Amino acid sequence: MSAEDKLSGYATGFGSLDANVIGDNVTAEYKLFDKDGAVYQKGDLPQYISELKKLGDKMEISDVMVDGDKAWCKWQIGEIVGAGLISFGEEGVSQEQLFYL
Repeated sequence: MSAEDKLSGYATGFGSLDANVIGDNVTAEYKLFDKDGAVYQKGDLPQYISELKKLGDKMEISDVMVDGDKAWCKWQIGEIVGAGLISFGEEGVSQEQLFYL
């Protein structure tokens, strides 16, 4: 599976709020950096996604821009709109930094 396939699978998982699909497309060392300073790891995804589901039943992802091993995207869940800076490679997504109000 290519790096782009892993990125696409990661986006699909977040779009459908499916922690298993997200987990299948991240590295063992994956880290999700939330704006409040919290750091979530691969094992935290089921709880993290259950919290997101309180905001909406899906995440709309748009305005994706890929440059080498980095990707930016805009996302919205419920009333919350934000952006993510994603690092990825052949092994999957290694990290994402979230930005939102």
